[in-house]
Amino acid sequence: MLSSVSTVVPAPRPSRPASAVEITGLCKQFGDDVVVSGFGLSARRGSVVGVVGRGKTTVLAMLAGVLPPDEGTVEVLGVDVWRERRRASALMASTPLDGAAPPSPALTGWAMLVGAGLLQGMGAEQVVDKTGELLGSTGLAHAGGELVESYTPGMRSRLHLARALLRSPRLLVLDEPFRDVDAGSARTIAAVLDEFTATGGTVVLSGDHPDGVCDDVLLLGAR
Repeated sequence: MLSSVSTVVPAPRPSRPASAVEITGLCKQFGDDVVVSGFGLSARRGSVVGVVGRGKTTVLAMLAGVLPPDEGTVEVLGVDVWRERRRASALMASTPLDGAAPPSPALTGWAMLVGAGLLQGMGAEQVVDKTGELLGSTGLAHAGGELVESYTPGMRSRLHLARALLRSPRLLVLDEPFRDVDAGSARTIAAVLDEFTATGGTVVLSGDHPDGVCDDVLLLGAR
């Protein structure tokens, strides 16, 4: 008896980007001042990469889709930030760049997060639940009803982080999250970032940071 054997060929799986962030040949000049020249960065998923040196905030602004580069490419999970800005924006979130104050500091921390979530299209029940969760994880549950303008630098940094996490991004772009923060706030921020990366999230941050937070640190202008 003859039997036929059929061979099943599995369908090819869609390719996945090898890294979460790929920056190549990034350049930015303001007038005669060359701030960033030929900068490159590769961040694997689940890692924290630090950027230090002159021009670090400019690099983060170009990564976050805020400032267009003069030259170079920026990709987030395989999406070109400056060719597909809407798709890229949906994948990431950032904290205020260059120390910018949070909007409407006369609001309470709770109201600021809820308002931000509603503006981003989250449902009312979802944003209320997420706000409570993030205030808890960032150690601000006790201060949610206090005015943001009364927060210490460490509390503000944690609030910025909570706001960035509202829509569960896959990439966090954080400008100097540890600047002027107290030791307790630094530990809390580090713990939140550790939990975020443990679930596959990726972080690119600038400025000084506690030892052990970053998997890799890149110095701008280094040769």
